[in-house]
Amino acid sequence: MFESDEDLRVHQFGGHHTIQPMLVFRGRECGRSRLAITKETSTSDWVFRNAKAISVNGRNFSANTAATYLSEQRSGVHDVTLVNGGARQEFQFAFALADEEDLQNVDVALRQLVDSGELSHSSINHFIMRGKHFPTALSYLSGLANYLYGVLAREGSAESGLAGRQGEQGYEGRYNQAVTTLGDFDRHPAEAICGIVAFHYSQFPRAAARTRSRRVAAVSLRFREILEGGIPSTQHDLRAESHTSWDHVLSDTVIERVLAWSALPLDGSAGEAVEEFGSVITAQRPHDAFKLRLVAAEHYLAVGDHTAAIRNADLLRHGRNTERWYENFRTRVQGALPQ
Repeated sequence: MFESDEDLRVHQFGGHHTIQPMLVFRGRECGRSRLAITKETSTSDWVFRNAKAISVNGRNFSANTAATYLSEQRSGVHDVTLVNGGARQEFQFAFALADEEDLQNVDVALRQLVDSGELSHSSINHFIMRGKHFPTALSYLSGLANYLYGVLAREGSAESGLAGRQGEQGYEGRYNQAVTTLGDFDRHPAEAICGIVAFHYSQFPRAAARTRSRRVAAVSLRFREILEGGIPSTQHDLRAESHTSWDHVLSDTVIERVLAWSALPLDGSAGEAVEEFGSVITAQRPHDAFKLRLVAAEHYLAVGDHTAAIRNADLLRHGRNTERWYENFRTRVQGALPQ
Protein backbone atom coordinates (compact mmCIF):
# COMPACT_ATOMS: atom_id res chain seq x y z
CA MET A 1 0.00 0.00 0.00
CA PHE A 2 1.12 3.57 -0.69
CA GLU A 3 0.65 6.22 1.98
CA SER A 4 -0.07 9.01 -0.51
CA ASP A 5 -0.85 9.69 -4.15
CA GLU A 6 2.64 11.13 -4.48
CA ASP A 7 4.18 7.84 -3.30
CA LEU A 8 2.11 6.02 -5.89
CA ARG A 9 3.27 8.36 -8.67
CA VAL A 10 6.92 7.83 -7.64
CA HIS A 11 6.36 4.08 -7.68
CA GLN A 12 4.83 4.27 -11.16
CA PHE A 13 7.80 6.23 -12.43
CA GLY A 14 10.00 3.53 -10.97
CA GLY A 15 9.03 1.16 -13.74
CA HIS A 16 5.44 0.13 -13.02
CA HIS A 17 3.73 2.99 -14.83
CA THR A 18 0.33 2.13 -16.25
CA ILE A 19 -0.74 4.13 -19.30
CA GLN A 20 -3.79 6.23 -18.51
CA PRO A 21 -6.87 5.49 -20.63
CA MET A 22 -8.16 8.40 -22.67
CA LEU A 23 -11.46 9.51 -24.18
CA VAL A 24 -11.09 11.77 -27.21
CA PHE A 25 -14.20 13.67 -28.29
CA ARG A 26 -14.13 15.35 -31.70
CA GLY A 27 -10.36 15.32 -31.77
CA ARG A 28 -9.80 16.71 -28.27
CA GLU A 29 -8.90 14.81 -25.14
CA CYS A 30 -11.64 15.03 -22.52
CA GLY A 31 -10.86 16.39 -19.06
CA ARG A 32 -12.46 15.85 -15.68
CA SER A 33 -15.07 18.62 -15.90
CA ARG A 34 -18.56 17.88 -17.18
CA LEU A 35 -18.87 18.48 -20.92
CA ALA A 36 -22.13 19.78 -22.39
CA ILE A 37 -23.21 18.21 -25.69
CA THR A 38 -25.69 20.40 -27.55
CA LYS A 39 -25.60 19.00 -31.07
CA GLU A 40 -25.77 15.54 -32.57
CA THR A 41 -22.68 13.38 -32.53
CA SER A 42 -21.56 10.44 -34.65
CA THR A 43 -19.78 7.28 -33.62
CA SER A 44 -16.55 8.63 -35.12
CA ASP A 45 -16.67 11.55 -32.64
CA TRP A 46 -16.01 9.17 -29.73
CA VAL A 47 -12.55 7.57 -29.59
CA PHE A 48 -11.34 5.42 -26.68
CA ARG A 49 -7.62 4.87 -26.19
CA ASN A 50 -5.71 2.53 -23.87
CA ALA A 51 -8.99 1.31 -22.35
CA LYS A 52 -9.21 -2.35 -21.39
CA ALA A 53 -12.69 -1.84 -19.89
CA ILE A 54 -15.41 0.72 -20.72
CA SER A 55 -18.62 1.35 -18.82
CA VAL A 56 -21.39 3.89 -19.36
CA ASN A 57 -23.74 4.52 -16.44
CA GLY A 58 -22.46 1.31 -14.85
CA ARG A 59 -23.04 -0.90 -17.91
CA ASN A 60 -20.12 -2.55 -19.70
CA PHE A 61 -19.55 -1.77 -23.38
CA SER A 62 -16.99 -2.42 -26.07
CA ALA A 63 -15.41 0.64 -27.70
CA ASN A 64 -17.71 0.34 -30.73
CA THR A 65 -20.92 -0.16 -28.79
CA ALA A 66 -20.03 2.64 -26.35
CA ALA A 67 -19.46 5.04 -29.26
CA THR A 68 -22.78 3.98 -30.81
CA TYR A 69 -24.64 4.35 -27.52
CA LEU A 70 -23.25 7.82 -26.80
CA SER A 71 -23.95 9.04 -30.35
CA GLU A 72 -27.61 8.11 -29.88
CA GLN A 73 -28.13 10.16 -26.71
CA ARG A 74 -30.12 13.39 -26.77
CA SER A 75 -30.66 14.27 -23.12
CA GLY A 76 -29.52 13.49 -19.61
CA VAL A 77 -26.19 13.19 -17.81
CA HIS A 78 -24.11 10.13 -18.67
CA ASP A 79 -21.07 8.83 -16.76
CA VAL A 80 -18.26 7.12 -18.66
CA THR A 81 -15.54 5.11 -16.90
CA LEU A 82 -12.39 3.81 -18.59
CA VAL A 83 -10.02 1.32 -16.97
CA ASN A 84 -6.57 0.16 -18.00
CA GLY A 85 -5.06 -2.11 -15.36
CA GLY A 86 -4.72 0.01 -12.25
CA ALA A 87 -5.46 3.25 -14.07
CA ARG A 88 -9.00 4.58 -14.06
CA GLN A 89 -10.52 7.68 -15.68
CA GLU A 90 -14.04 9.01 -15.20
CA PHE A 91 -15.88 11.43 -17.48
CA GLN A 92 -19.31 13.02 -17.44
CA PHE A 93 -21.35 14.30 -20.37
CA ALA A 94 -24.54 16.34 -20.20
CA PHE A 95 -26.59 15.88 -23.36
CA ALA A 96 -29.04 18.66 -24.21
CA LEU A 97 -29.86 18.30 -27.89
CA ALA A 98 -32.69 20.49 -29.09
CA ASP A 99 -35.59 19.32 -31.22
CA GLU A 100 -35.98 21.17 -34.51
CA GLU A 101 -39.56 22.14 -33.70
CA ASP A 102 -38.51 23.72 -30.40
CA LEU A 103 -35.69 25.63 -32.11
CA GLN A 104 -38.08 26.95 -34.73
CA ASN A 105 -40.50 28.09 -32.06
CA VAL A 106 -37.75 30.00 -30.26
CA ASP A 107 -36.85 31.63 -33.59
CA VAL A 108 -40.51 32.65 -33.98
CA ALA A 109 -40.45 34.21 -30.51
CA LEU A 110 -37.26 36.07 -31.42
CA ARG A 111 -38.87 37.37 -34.63
CA GLN A 112 -41.83 38.59 -32.58
CA LEU A 113 -39.46 40.49 -30.31
CA VAL A 114 -37.69 42.04 -33.29
CA ASP A 115 -40.95 42.98 -35.01
CA SER A 116 -42.22 44.67 -31.84
CA GLY A 117 -39.52 47.31 -32.29
CA GLU A 118 -38.86 47.40 -28.55
CA LEU A 119 -35.73 46.15 -26.80
CA SER A 120 -36.04 46.48 -23.05
CA HIS A 121 -35.62 44.41 -19.93
CA SER A 122 -39.34 43.69 -20.06
CA SER A 123 -39.40 42.65 -23.73
CA ILE A 124 -36.43 40.31 -23.24
CA ASN A 125 -38.12 38.74 -20.22
CA HIS A 126 -41.28 38.19 -22.29
CA PHE A 127 -39.15 36.55 -24.98
CA ILE A 128 -37.61 34.25 -22.37
CA MET A 129 -41.01 33.33 -20.93
CA ARG A 130 -42.31 32.42 -24.39
CA GLY A 131 -39.19 30.39 -25.15
CA LYS A 132 -39.38 28.41 -21.91
CA HIS A 133 -42.34 26.52 -23.34
CA PHE A 134 -39.85 24.69 -25.62
CA PRO A 135 -37.66 22.82 -23.12
CA THR A 136 -35.18 21.16 -25.47
CA ALA A 137 -34.14 24.58 -26.82
CA LEU A 138 -33.38 26.21 -23.47
CA SER A 139 -29.63 26.41 -24.16
CA TYR A 140 -30.32 28.14 -27.48
CA LEU A 141 -32.77 30.47 -25.74
CA SER A 142 -30.16 31.30 -23.10
CA GLY A 143 -27.57 32.22 -25.75
CA LEU A 144 -29.99 34.55 -27.53
CA ALA A 145 -31.09 36.16 -24.27
CA ASN A 146 -27.48 36.79 -23.20
CA TYR A 147 -26.80 38.55 -26.47
CA LEU A 148 -29.95 40.68 -26.19
CA TYR A 149 -29.04 41.74 -22.64
CA GLY A 150 -25.59 42.61 -23.98
CA VAL A 151 -27.14 44.80 -26.68
CA LEU A 152 -29.19 46.56 -24.02
CA ALA A 153 -26.02 47.30 -22.06
CA ARG A 154 -24.02 48.24 -25.18
CA GLU A 155 -26.61 50.88 -26.00
CA GLY A 156 -26.29 52.39 -22.52
CA SER A 157 -29.60 51.29 -21.05
CA ALA A 158 -29.61 51.79 -17.28
CA GLU A 159 -32.11 48.96 -16.83
CA SER A 160 -29.59 46.46 -18.17
CA GLY A 161 -27.68 46.76 -14.91
CA LEU A 162 -24.44 46.60 -16.92
CA ALA A 163 -24.24 50.10 -18.37
CA GLY A 164 -20.82 51.65 -17.79
CA ARG A 165 -19.18 48.41 -16.70
CA GLN A 166 -16.10 47.21 -18.53
CA GLY A 167 -14.87 43.86 -19.81
CA GLU A 168 -16.53 40.68 -18.58
CA GLN A 169 -18.62 42.73 -16.15
CA GLY A 170 -20.16 44.71 -19.01
CA TYR A 171 -21.72 43.97 -22.35
CA GLU A 172 -18.64 42.04 -23.48
CA GLY A 173 -19.33 39.38 -20.86
CA ARG A 174 -22.83 38.88 -22.20
CA TYR A 175 -21.57 38.78 -25.79
CA ASN A 176 -18.91 36.21 -24.89
CA GLN A 177 -21.41 34.00 -23.09
CA ALA A 178 -23.78 34.22 -26.05
CA VAL A 179 -21.13 33.22 -28.59
CA THR A 180 -19.90 30.34 -26.42
CA THR A 181 -23.43 28.92 -26.38
CA LEU A 182 -24.64 29.83 -29.87
CA GLY A 183 -21.51 28.53 -31.58
CA ASP A 184 -22.96 25.03 -31.31
CA PHE A 185 -26.17 25.89 -33.20
CA ASP A 186 -26.54 25.90 -36.96
CA ARG A 187 -29.29 28.54 -36.93
CA HIS A 188 -29.50 31.81 -38.86
CA PRO A 189 -29.82 34.01 -35.74
CA ALA A 190 -26.93 32.18 -34.06
CA GLU A 191 -24.72 32.58 -37.15
CA ALA A 192 -25.60 36.28 -37.38
CA ILE A 193 -24.78 36.93 -33.72
CA CYS A 194 -21.48 35.03 -33.85
CA GLY A 195 -20.51 36.98 -36.97
CA ILE A 196 -21.50 40.34 -35.46
CA VAL A 197 -19.54 39.73 -32.25
CA ALA A 198 -16.48 38.50 -34.16
CA PHE A 199 -16.63 41.64 -36.31
CA HIS A 200 -16.88 43.81 -33.20
CA TYR A 201 -13.72 42.18 -31.80
CA SER A 202 -11.97 42.64 -35.19
CA GLN A 203 -11.69 38.86 -35.63
CA PHE A 204 -12.16 39.24 -39.37
CA PRO A 205 -11.50 35.67 -40.62
CA ARG A 206 -13.90 34.34 -38.00
CA ALA A 207 -16.47 37.05 -38.78
CA ALA A 208 -16.43 36.17 -42.47
CA ALA A 209 -16.75 32.45 -41.77
CA ARG A 210 -19.36 32.60 -39.02
CA THR A 211 -21.99 34.76 -40.70
CA ARG A 212 -24.31 34.28 -43.64
CA SER A 213 -24.51 38.03 -44.12
CA ARG A 214 -22.87 39.19 -47.36
CA ARG A 215 -22.38 42.63 -45.84
CA VAL A 216 -20.48 41.46 -42.73
CA ALA A 217 -18.52 38.94 -44.79
CA ALA A 218 -17.55 41.44 -47.49
CA VAL A 219 -16.37 44.10 -45.02
CA SER A 220 -14.49 41.53 -42.92
CA LEU A 221 -12.74 40.06 -45.95
CA ARG A 222 -11.65 43.53 -47.04
CA PHE A 223 -10.21 44.25 -43.60
CA ARG A 224 -8.41 40.91 -43.70
CA GLU A 225 -6.84 41.79 -47.05
CA ILE A 226 -5.71 45.15 -45.68
CA LEU A 227 -4.13 43.63 -42.57
CA GLU A 228 -2.35 41.00 -44.63
CA GLY A 229 -0.43 43.85 -46.25
CA GLY A 230 -2.15 44.07 -49.59
CA ILE A 231 -4.23 46.63 -51.40
CA PRO A 232 -7.90 45.69 -50.89
CA SER A 233 -9.32 44.10 -54.02
CA THR A 234 -12.69 45.70 -53.30
CA GLN A 235 -12.55 49.46 -52.82
CA HIS A 236 -16.13 50.28 -53.77
CA ASP A 237 -19.04 50.98 -51.42
CA LEU A 238 -20.03 47.79 -49.57
CA ARG A 239 -23.04 49.26 -47.79
CA ALA A 240 -25.35 48.08 -50.56
CA GLU A 241 -24.56 44.41 -49.95
CA SER A 242 -27.82 42.56 -49.41
CA HIS A 243 -29.05 42.01 -45.87
CA THR A 244 -29.98 38.36 -46.20
CA SER A 245 -29.05 37.50 -42.63
CA TRP A 246 -30.47 38.45 -39.26
CA ASP A 247 -27.48 40.73 -38.68
CA HIS A 248 -29.33 43.84 -39.84
CA VAL A 249 -31.96 43.49 -37.12
CA LEU A 250 -29.79 41.96 -34.40
CA SER A 251 -26.74 44.23 -34.48
CA ASP A 252 -26.71 46.94 -31.84
CA THR A 253 -26.80 50.56 -33.00
CA VAL A 254 -23.10 51.09 -32.29
CA ILE A 255 -21.96 48.07 -34.30
CA GLU A 256 -24.42 48.98 -37.05
CA ARG A 257 -22.91 52.46 -37.32
CA VAL A 258 -19.32 51.15 -37.28
CA LEU A 259 -20.24 48.50 -39.84
CA ALA A 260 -21.69 51.17 -42.15
CA TRP A 261 -18.58 53.33 -41.79
CA SER A 262 -16.34 50.30 -42.37
CA ALA A 263 -18.21 49.58 -45.61
CA LEU A 264 -17.43 53.00 -47.11
CA PRO A 265 -15.63 53.12 -50.47
CA LEU A 266 -11.85 53.40 -50.16
CA ASP A 267 -11.35 55.21 -53.47
CA GLY A 268 -11.37 58.68 -51.91
CA SER A 269 -15.02 59.44 -52.58
CA ALA A 270 -16.25 59.10 -48.97
CA GLY A 271 -14.81 62.36 -47.66
CA GLU A 272 -17.92 63.64 -45.93
CA ALA A 273 -18.56 60.36 -44.10
CA VAL A 274 -14.89 60.03 -43.07
CA GLU A 275 -14.98 63.54 -41.65
CA GLU A 276 -18.14 62.58 -39.76
CA PHE A 277 -16.69 59.56 -37.98
CA GLY A 278 -13.30 61.26 -37.67
CA SER A 279 -14.87 63.80 -35.31
CA VAL A 280 -16.02 61.06 -32.89
CA ILE A 281 -13.37 58.40 -33.41
CA THR A 282 -11.55 59.09 -30.13
CA ALA A 283 -14.74 58.34 -28.20
CA GLN A 284 -15.11 54.87 -29.73
CA ARG A 285 -14.22 51.60 -28.06
CA PRO A 286 -10.69 50.41 -28.99
CA HIS A 287 -11.93 47.68 -31.37
CA ASP A 288 -14.19 50.15 -33.16
CA ALA A 289 -11.58 52.91 -33.32
CA PHE A 290 -9.13 50.37 -34.77
CA LYS A 291 -11.40 49.65 -37.74
CA LEU A 292 -12.21 53.31 -38.34
CA ARG A 293 -8.53 54.32 -38.27
CA LEU A 294 -7.83 51.73 -40.98
CA VAL A 295 -10.63 53.14 -43.14
CA ALA A 296 -9.49 56.73 -42.53
CA ALA A 297 -5.85 55.96 -43.37
CA GLU A 298 -6.79 54.23 -46.65
CA HIS A 299 -9.21 57.03 -47.55
CA TYR A 300 -6.69 59.83 -46.99
CA LEU A 301 -4.04 57.98 -48.98
CA ALA A 302 -6.50 57.67 -51.88
CA VAL A 303 -7.22 61.43 -51.88
CA GLY A 304 -3.54 62.33 -51.55
CA ASP A 305 -3.71 63.77 -48.04
CA HIS A 306 -0.54 62.04 -46.93
CA THR A 307 -0.27 63.90 -43.63
CA ALA A 308 -3.71 62.71 -42.49
CA ALA A 309 -3.00 59.23 -43.84
CA ILE A 310 0.20 58.88 -41.82
CA ARG A 311 -1.40 60.45 -38.74
CA ASN A 312 -4.07 57.75 -38.66
CA ALA A 313 -1.64 54.97 -39.60
CA ASP A 314 0.85 55.91 -36.87
CA LEU A 315 -1.87 55.44 -34.26
CA LEU A 316 -2.11 51.81 -35.39
CA ARG A 317 1.53 50.93 -35.86
CA HIS A 318 1.75 49.13 -32.52
CA GLY A 319 -1.72 47.66 -32.78
CA ARG A 320 -2.78 44.06 -32.94
CA ASN A 321 -1.91 42.39 -36.27
CA THR A 322 -1.00 45.68 -38.00
CA GLU A 323 2.72 45.19 -38.62
CA ARG A 324 2.42 43.94 -42.22
CA TRP A 325 -0.21 46.51 -43.10
CA TYR A 326 1.73 49.41 -41.58
CA GLU A 327 4.96 48.51 -43.38
CA ASN A 328 3.12 48.18 -46.69
CA PHE A 329 1.13 51.36 -46.07
CA ARG A 330 4.24 53.46 -45.45
CA THR A 331 5.74 52.08 -48.66
CA ARG A 332 2.62 53.06 -50.60
CA VAL A 333 2.68 56.55 -49.09
CA GLN A 334 6.34 56.99 -50.02
CA GLY A 335 5.57 55.84 -53.55
CA ALA A 336 2.78 58.41 -53.85
CA LEU A 337 4.92 61.37 -52.77
CA PRO A 338 6.27 63.73 -55.47
CA GLN A 339 9.77 62.70 -56.54
